[in-house]
Amino acid sequence: MANFPKPRRSTLPPPPPPSEIKDNLNQPEHVPVEFIDGRSLRATGRTTQFTTRVTEKLQHDIKVFAAQHKIKLNEFLEQAFDALKEKIAK
Repeated sequence: MANFPKPRRSTLPPPPPPSEIKDNLNQPEHVPVEFIDGRSLRATGRTTQFTTRVTEKLQHDIKVFAAQHKIKLNEFLEQAFDALKEKIAK
């Protein structure tokens, strides 16, 4: 059987005496200022995932088009859908 050494006990110092303990539990809690990070500034309200199967060529063509026009794939889809709705409405 393996001969493992016994785990060592923590060598922390003893806790401070009650006379040195701060009375911070009775202090009011500081409410943090609302932190705005970059993610919330970039939030677009798009929360639903949309998945579909397409041919490799169509996927490649869409990605190339979106990259050339510096738009995201979801923006491409929204603009394409809007254009199709306008075309059909005529």
